[in-house]
Amino acid sequence: MEAHATGLSALNSKVEGLDHRLRQLEQARLPAPQMSIMESEPNPHDEALRRKSQLKDHRTAPHKLLLLWPSVSTLLRAADVNLNEGYVMEAEDRGILRLYTRGEGIDEHDGTQPGGPASPARSDESGGEVLALTPPEGLWGCGFPQTPQSELRRSEPSWGGLKPDNTLDLDVSTINALYDSYMRCVHVMHPFLDKSRLRKLFDGFIKRYSPGQQKLRSTFAVGTNSDGERPFKRQRSNGSTVMTYAAGGESFRSQPTERSPGNGIVYLVLAMGKICMHKDPLPGVVPDNRLNANSVVTHHMSGNGPIGSSPVARSIKPSPMSSGDAFLANSTPATQPTPPAEGTMSYQSRSRRTSWDGVPAAASRNLDVIPGLAYFAKACEILGDQVDGNDLVHAQMFLLAGLYKGQLARVKESMSWITMAGRAISNLLDRYKLYNDEYWSAYGDVRRQLEKSNSLIKDKRSDLIVLASWTCLQLESDILAELRLPASGIQNVENMLLLPHNVSEEESYDGLDQKAQKDEYDNIMLFYNAQMFLRKRLNLIHREMYGEDSLNEPLETVREMLRGHESILYAWRQGLPDKMLWNDGDDPPRDILNARLRAKYWGARYVVNRPFLDYALHILPHTEDNKAVADVAKDVHGNPRDKAEIHMFEAIEGMGHSAIWQAAKRCIDAAMYSTVALDGVPDRLIMTNIHGTAHAQFGNMLVLSATYYSNALRSLVDPDRFRRLLERTIGFLRKLSPISPTCAIDCSILEKIHKKIFGLPSDTKHVYHNEGVTEAQSATHSFNIRT
Repeated sequence: MEAHATGLSALNSKVEGLDHRLRQLEQARLPAPQMSIMESEPNPHDEALRRKSQLKDHRTAPHKLLLLWPSVSTLLRAADVNLNEGYVMEAEDRGILRLYTRGEGIDEHDGTQPGGPASPARSDESGGEVLALTPPEGLWGCGFPQTPQSELRRSEPSWGGLKPDNTLDLDVSTINALYDSYMRCVHVMHPFLDKSRLRKLFDGFIKRYSPGQQKLRSTFAVGTNSDGERPFKRQRSNGSTVMTYAAGGESFRSQPTERSPGNGIVYLVLAMGKICMHKDPLPGVVPDNRLNANSVVTHHMSGNGPIGSSPVARSIKPSPMSSGDAFLANSTPATQPTPPAEGTMSYQSRSRRTSWDGVPAAASRNLDVIPGLAYFAKACEILGDQVDGNDLVHAQMFLLAGLYKGQLARVKESMSWITMAGRAISNLLDRYKLYNDEYWSAYGDVRRQLEKSNSLIKDKRSDLIVLASWTCLQLESDILAELRLPASGIQNVENMLLLPHNVSEEESYDGLDQKAQKDEYDNIMLFYNAQMFLRKRLNLIHREMYGEDSLNEPLETVREMLRGHESILYAWRQGLPDKMLWNDGDDPPRDILNARLRAKYWGARYVVNRPFLDYALHILPHTEDNKAVADVAKDVHGNPRDKAEIHMFEAIEGMGHSAIWQAAKRCIDAAMYSTVALDGVPDRLIMTNIHGTAHAQFGNMLVLSATYYSNALRSLVDPDRFRRLLERTIGFLRKLSPISPTCAIDCSILEKIHKKIFGLPSDTKHVYHNEGVTEAQSATHSFNIRT
């Protein structure tokens, strides 16, 4: 044990030495000292430069390779793919999910809908081409009914969370099962809710609102309400209505739930628990009508026809081997629904009437088929009342709402909730002065205002605020790494955030004696702390290697920065506790905490080394002919690359051919390991940002494909391993296509690349024709690829 402690101490000194030099680079670029997080008076010129920098798109996203890497462009042209780098933002511009009815889209409060009257805010003429089938409750519905609908009976179970009588399933057994599901699947990744307090909140909710508190029912026994149950209204003295039900000789009272933030937390946890219990691929939205099932239901500022005529759909011709799906040629990639059975819907699609007389009362809605959506819809009633709140409970609600929308791959909607959480958290951090006054010695004014240094987290509430801030930072940063969306500003104060639960800031684990970590919470925090380190490191890498932070630094300083990031990541991995260590040849872990840790680590290694592979593919062949880097660093259109990129390429040029080649190989290996790191997790993969996970894996395949397609660098890629990974990723993306238009397009791109590189496989069904994933790929585990 003493030798182990000595080794960790030496490692800590080494890591701190490397990191100290990188921090010096950052400190040299700090803005003027500010009085607090919320109060500052920046120089107008500096503020203009900062805003200009924020408006510039980042270069880390996979779809940016379409613009920046000529090798990717060459491969896509050969594969007959014509796509612009903005396709992801276009595909995700699909409007919000309709909670109480069907479909998705934007209603600008002007009746605009395919077939409806034209919007005065639009310039198109698409208003009256097709008559809309407008349901009596409108496009968006009227919320939950005030009383149970005894005449409406649903025989099939509702994954949304409803009982057969159209009321929420709040039975004790159901609530406890969903609570356990949340704790098992989500809390272990982001423990920003206090477990004991949450349990007490649930117990109080059950005691007050659950109809099964006297008589426990089996989980998800949605048919227990017999047809003989009859509600009786009783008026309270205060004017509120209490519903009394008789069931099997016993009675219970049901009353409307209070629209309190605490109940909002309960409903959101139930929604998350419900969706995490769904082991099959998640279904897409229910089409809003049969006529419009394959038409635009999203908001497009231009374009009059179905999505097949949109720029996104026109950019990719359907593969001859995947024409059966034709999801890009004939339907919107933004709406790839999994339609309910024919028997559940009988629209009069040929009728010119605008009524829904042909739709049965029990026709499936979004909240009937999308797991947890009924609970989420109920939570939204409370969120609407609390949306302008800035307390801890509001931040927690917004984070939960963002996590739920993230499960559905609705990344823009998820980001909206997360940025709202960031707003509330920024207020809390400023109000309670929860700053790290040691990290930035340059912030002298803040340091003088703070009286204590090591005891700022004084109670559980302060600790929960800090936990919420780190969760918000991680979730927001994951999205911003892929898409340029408005941010909350939490990243601007990242290096002032305290570490939660008095966790040591040391980047080895001296302060985390693994033998003392017997409590489950300590184990969760161990992995959470590791994720925080990697998130901070990735954000720093993005700024220094893919931003402009190093633009004006001497070339040798840039080289030291490049070496430093790789060295720190390597040393950090070697210093992990035994329970977290792994060898490169190990099978992917089954538990989500270890799997996420490895995926994030390999993702960081990939990002750190990608500029070297970029250089080897696009710059090195020309510099060997004595051409200047600035003259040959071009994007796919022949335009000069970004000045910061050129400056980094010039630094890489001086590192030697051997170092460049080794780093390029590390990038290839990291891309492969990153792709399969999560494949050992059983059943459906549950991640906080499944859109980002899937799109990053698509980016890995783009880089591997471009490298393998290059005659000069093909030797870096093992062909058999690459082919297995490519086919595995095609299957993974196809599973997500019903809920993600981006995944649908990414899947089609990889199919065409596969066909171009490897030709038609002997059995094409498992790659091109199946609607889901082959039995071999979708068995017990998410994927089971040995690498």
